[in-house]
Amino acid sequence: MTALFSKSSFSAAKACRSPALIPKPHDWGSHIDIAGFYFLSLASSYHPPPDLVAFLESGPPPVYIGFGSIVVDDPDHLTRTIFDAVKKAGVRALVSKGWGKLGTDELGVPEDIFMLGNVPHDWLFNHVSAVVHHGGAGTTAAGVSMGKPTMVSTLNDTNLCRLHSTTNTEFLQVVPFFGDQPFWGSMIATAGAGPQPIPYKNLTADNLAASILKCLEPTSKLRAAELGAKISKELGAEIGAKSFHSKLGIDTLRCSLVPSKVAAWRVRRTQVRLSALAAAVLGKEGLLDFQDLKLYGGLFTVIYVIAYHFATDIGLENTTRKKDLGTRYLVAPQH
Repeated sequence: MTALFSKSSFSAAKACRSPALIPKPHDWGSHIDIAGFYFLSLASSYHPPPDLVAFLESGPPPVYIGFGSIVVDDPDHLTRTIFDAVKKAGVRALVSKGWGKLGTDELGVPEDIFMLGNVPHDWLFNHVSAVVHHGGAGTTAAGVSMGKPTMVSTLNDTNLCRLHSTTNTEFLQVVPFFGDQPFWGSMIATAGAGPQPIPYKNLTADNLAASILKCLEPTSKLRAAELGAKISKELGAEIGAKSFHSKLGIDTLRCSLVPSKVAAWRVRRTQVRLSALAAAVLGKEGLLDFQDLKLYGGLFTVIYVIAYHFATDIGLENTTRKKDLGTRYLVAPQH
């Protein structure tokens, strides 16, 4: 969730997640918007290596298995568990080496498994039957947006807790070892697009194989496809940018003398806001003592400028105004 802060208190928030997967809770106020997932398109510039293409074309769509940046104490043990589970499930698999360096040469890679390097998810997941991963928000978003049943193995200890949802459904989740991974796993299971997440300490070839088969059941595939269809119609980045911009109170960020410029300073003991340009001109003409200036907005204004650049990059405002508001502030005097 991205939050906007005034100098004194919380003012607005924006959740960058799909309302199709996680509807807005009834007790969240109007100052919180659910924008949708943000996606960065990388597939159009990706060219797969010939051996990956050959593997994909040699049989039915494989299952993707990867744990991203997660590093485990015994990568060989995890690799063997994955290999055994794939064999027990009777499927083909793409296994991402990741930061954990899975699939060392010494273990030998079965014919039905292809070891992956760095491949964009928005290209890769179009070629798989299901997704098994560690519960990262980006991987979750990519998988469900393409209608792929998903299973999550969270790399942490288990503990029971209750979470509130808009349907008043209570479900089990693990205490996070690393951020929000268990949350995403539970949300996928609650949505019916995959099985309950399995904590890494409890992961075995048998329960991993069973979870893979659960992902491939018609009901899981149908629910995942329904979710993907809904998410494909969402405009997360655009809605998020508009939401961010609408709650900024833009008029309070303008220069009092030149409203087309963003305010960088406030004249002490007044509500007069000045841009860097206005302050420089007034100071040069002897109409302003720089000792009377106080930095205006602080982090809030910096966040605004960054957000404004993002918003304009996706076409919400014209390029000239973006450059004017952004670069003028960045050359303002700093503490």
